[in-house]
Amino acid sequence: MDNIFIHRMRKNRQWFLKISLIYGAVFTFCLYKNMSGITFPLITAALPAVSVLFLKKVQIPLQKGTVRYFAGIMLLGISTVLTDSGFFHFFNCVGIILLFMMAMAHQLYRDDEWGFTEYVKKFFIMVGAWITSVGEPFHKIGKKTDETCVDKKKKSGRYKYAGAVLYGVLAAGILLLIVIPLLMMSDQIFSRIFTEIFRFFSPVNVFRNIDLENIFGILFTFCFGVISLYAFFAGLFKMGLGGKDEKSAGKASFVTGITFAGILAAVYVFYSGIQILFLFLRLDSGLPEGVTYSRYAHEGFWQLLAVSLINFAAVLICARIFEDSRILKILLSVISACTCIMILSAAYRMMLYVNEYNLTFLRVLVLWFLGVLMIIFFGVIYSIYRKNFGLFRYITAVVSVCYILFSFSHADALIAGYNIENTEELNENDLYYLLWGLSQDAAPQIARLADAGEMDFQTAQSLDTYFENIRFVNEDMGIRSWNYSRAEALKAAEEWTGN
Repeated sequence: MDNIFIHRMRKNRQWFLKISLIYGAVFTFCLYKNMSGITFPLITAALPAVSVLFLKKVQIPLQKGTVRYFAGIMLLGISTVLTDSGFFHFFNCVGIILLFMMAMAHQLYRDDEWGFTEYVKKFFIMVGAWITSVGEPFHKIGKKTDETCVDKKKKSGRYKYAGAVLYGVLAAGILLLIVIPLLMMSDQIFSRIFTEIFRFFSPVNVFRNIDLENIFGILFTFCFGVISLYAFFAGLFKMGLGGKDEKSAGKASFVTGITFAGILAAVYVFYSGIQILFLFLRLDSGLPEGVTYSRYAHEGFWQLLAVSLINFAAVLICARIFEDSRILKILLSVISACTCIMILSAAYRMMLYVNEYNLTFLRVLVLWFLGVLMIIFFGVIYSIYRKNFGLFRYITAVVSVCYILFSFSHADALIAGYNIENTEELNENDLYYLLWGLSQDAAPQIARLADAGEMDFQTAQSLDTYFENIRFVNEDMGIRSWNYSRAEALKAAEEWTGN
């Protein structure tokens, strides 16, 4: 049975369509071929504003706590126009969509009663309802009222000759196809005039002068903005996600959980001891024969990361499916603590690797992820002892705050600055990564190479090509497409060329 909110939406269908059409126009103006310009924060501001109007129309008041999600959306919108990094452009959009979905779930449902798995499951339900509601803007409203029928009769009376006129125009057009060629053959002046008219209205000339690619692109962007907004709220209003699931956790015997967790804990404690002795305290004498410390330090990073993620899932599952037991909680805490040591080990290995081979964006991203994972595990340990702890919302808050800070960090500029500062002489691979492996965020830092003293001809030529390319791609940057990072890169390129 449909929710009362979708009935209210269908009752006011014309109003919702009008607002959606306005939003679609703004969406097209802001984002068409311009996913990172100064207009991006405008659409991120329009999204919460329109959502408040939609909620108010179906009599849903703004809930306490929704504003923090809107603030995150706005910060991601601002971050997008401050960077040229495609990575952040993409994941800022993903973050905006996820935060908006959480905000709307918070508006309609008691999401504070949802557990971790319930939140994940209901998010998939929301996405499914969104997709299946794409046809909702075209939904017909019940039977027509007598008033509607009266209006239709008035309109039919007003346009009762429209059909007759149309038939007359069609008949005249068919006859003129025969008459006009005869008249053109009979008079040269008439023929010359109509020849020019036909040339002007020639389908070839019409299509040649019309930019069909942009027209279809604009229409598609507009329709996407209108339908996606309308369909999202239609799907949201249809759902009845309710509060906490009826199924209760903790049905399996705690003995099984203790056995499982005890074996894992024993292995992880032994492994953590090795990390402390041979990696952190550097007891090199105990290393295997033929293995250097540098090789030992950077090996096994990805394996440790995979084990950390497996442990995260294992702890959550054990805490959910097994009966409460003090011993089980202690063992899960030990596993979590050992996982934190593994995370520190992975981060330390990566730092040693960075000291040897400099920074890349992937290495920075991995270090950021390890830091976030460590903070998440603090919440996991706390949730072991507090069943009502909102772990999903805690993880969302941690990831949101850490990601927003990361998106504002200008990571590519930091990478370029670090590599230039810590490399005595850039080789060909180092220079190639700086110039073509990073976004334009790094351009002002790369321009510092001019102060590093003399450089060989090949390096100078590569830098000239790099800054000339920046000038070329940014020379047409207008008001709508202005981006802070690209503007700074253009400034650096112009200074480089001037020098």
